[in-house]
Amino acid sequence: MNQKVLRIHSRAQVEINEAFEWYFKRSPEAADAFLAEIGTSLKQIAANPQLYPLYTKNTRKRVLAKFPYSVIFQERDEMILVLAAAHAKRQPGYWRGRV
Repeated sequence: MNQKVLRIHSRAQVEINEAFEWYFKRSPEAADAFLAEIGTSLKQIAANPQLYPLYTKNTRKRVLAKFPYSVIFQERDEMILVLAAAHAKRQPGYWRGRV
């Protein structure tokens, strides 16, 4: 079975970039570790999206192990759409308008 194409919503990409910049100001090593974990998460989601629990509004969520972020995504017929890189302590559900 072929992997579905993984797309990142433009707002989710902004969230990833902003988190990277925040970590980079404090520690370039932490920023690199954040990007590495995001990258690993995206690869794992693309390889097996149904491994992650259903969340809300027909979405799934992968919680990062070392950072207070979750990758919220939706599996569609033709692709997997990453809707948000959501911080665990900020405005739950703010991304729902992206579905």
